[in-house]
Order: sequence, then structure tokens, then C-alpha cells
Amino acid sequence: MIKTISYLGLGTMGNGMASNLLKAGYELTVWNRSAAKCEPFARKGARVAGTPADAVRDVDLVMYSLSNDQAVEDVVFGKKGILSEIKEGQIAMDMSTVLPATSLREQEAYTKHGVDFLDAPVFGSKQESADAKLWIMAAGNKAIFEKVKPVLEHLGQTVHYFGKNGNAATMKLVGNLIVALEMEALAEGLVLAQKAGLDLNTVMEVVKVADFRSPLLVSNGQNILKRDFSPSFALKLMLKDAGLIEKFAGSLQSPIPTLRVVEKNLASAVALGFGNENASAVIKALEKEAGAEVRGTRPATLTPKKRTEGNQNANQSTL
Repeated sequence: MIKTISYLGLGTMGNGMASNLLKAGYELTVWNRSAAKCEPFARKGARVAGTPADAVRDVDLVMYSLSNDQAVEDVVFGKKGILSEIKEGQIAMDMSTVLPATSLREQEAYTKHGVDFLDAPVFGSKQESADAKLWIMAAGNKAIFEKVKPVLEHLGQTVHYFGKNGNAATMKLVGNLIVALEMEALAEGLVLAQKAGLDLNTVMEVVKVADFRSPLLVSNGQNILKRDFSPSFALKLMLKDAGLIEKFAGSLQSPIPTLRVVEKNLASAVALGFGNENASAVIKALEKEAGAEVRGTRPATLTPKKRTEGNQNANQSTL
């Protein structure tokens, strides 16, 4: 039975998961690159580690959720990283969104240390993480999966087993491909409705009930109409994931023509300065091109200025 856990990476997703592990009664060690994020956990009785190597000492299960493949490289393989201290018999679980090849490289390295490894990324955002309502995927040794499943059930509303290592990481990219296309469809649809003069609150009433409805479209659509772009999943992270999907799909020669359009719009929105806002801020790149701002009340149509060499730079930073 797993009793002691270390959690590394207390960002948007990791913070909620680590908090729920404490609530579930596990003895918890935490580590984060910026130590200030560990302080609330220390006040609740968690041990704070100074390095990833220190974090993995004397625990049954090592879990981590990191921002990208390079962060995994640093925390797992780097100096004073997890692999420098983890011991035979422990279990490691990567909950980050990374390339399947990264998960397989981790699995190979952990095996050399006698450590069992699962890739276990999640679907959901900040609120689902805080509420223990994530949708969790896991891949690796089935017996190890069964051993850690009770832990995962404290974090998510569903847990899905995907077989061999790398498959859960693959499913995460498949899911994020669908998410990116949905967000683009929502943005394009709302901008078109705005330009056509439709009442956008009524538009969203239809989105809530029609056969193309989804929780993602409804929640993000409502927030766009309120001009609420507070980050649950940052735009710059969606752009990062689009790059991962493109690289992975390319390795399999699997066509992703629509994603390339979405990736262009994501990059445009990031270049406009919206990278730290929610992924729904992709709509701001389309609004700039359309000369319109999508709002639920008092919709305003902006008249694009004629671009000249003298005002080109100013227009680039103004919707």
C-alpha cells in the first residue's frame, strides 16, 4: 500500500493534485522550482524538499507534473535530478504533457534503476485539478497501475488504462489535438456571429443545447462573452502542445492540416501578447483580423484603420 508520496511541480495542475493528496491523508513531500509555491503545503504539514533528488528519498511514489519536455529532462535526468537518488522498488509517475518518446526514454532510464514507471497525463484544467475531477490516463505495467490506481482516484473522476508505456502520453496528444480544433472552431464561430450581428447570448444558448455542444465550448464561450481570459490552460501552453502534436504526427506521417491553421492563429495571439491568458484568447488574433470584438453585451465593431508604414506598428498592438 502506498503511504508516502512526493509531488514535484506545483503549477496550475500540480498545485491542485498535491493539495488533494494531502487531503486524502498521504504523507507528502513537495518540490517546486520556485520555492515560494511550497510554503502553503509546508503550513499544512508537507515536507519541502530542496532538490528533486531530495524529494524522492524515502517515499513509495514519485509524481510530477512539469511544463514541457525540457523541464522533464532537467528534473528527471539533470544534476540532483530524480534519477540521481531514486532507488529500486520505488514507483515514478510522469503526469506532464510530453512526447511519447520522452516517456519511453524515462521508462528505459527508470528500468535501469529497478524503478517502475507510468506515464499518466490528465485532461482537465485548473478547476478540475482543484476539485479532484480530472480525467486521468495511465500506461505501463498493469500490476503497478493497479497499485497506484487508488491514489489516482483521489485526483480524478475517471482513470483509464492504456497498456504499454507511451500510450497514455499519445492519448494526451490526441485529446489536445481535439481541444485545439474545438477552441479554434468556437473562436471562428463567435467572430462570424459577431460580424453578422447576431445576439451572442442567444448564440450561446444554442451552443449549450445543440448536437455539437460540449462542456469545453460552453464554458469557454461564456467566458469569452464576459471577456474573462483568466488562465485555466494558458495559450502559450496550447501553442507548445500544438508543436508536440505536429512533431508526433509527422513521425507517423499522419495528416493534421487543420492543426497547422490553428497553430498559426495560436502563434499570432501569443505574438500579440496574450500567451499568459487562457487558451480561448486565440480569438483575439481573429478579432484583430476581423476588426471586431466579441462581447455578450454592448457588442462593439471596430473599424480597422488603413495600414500605412506610419501606423503599422501601432495597429499590431491594437484590436
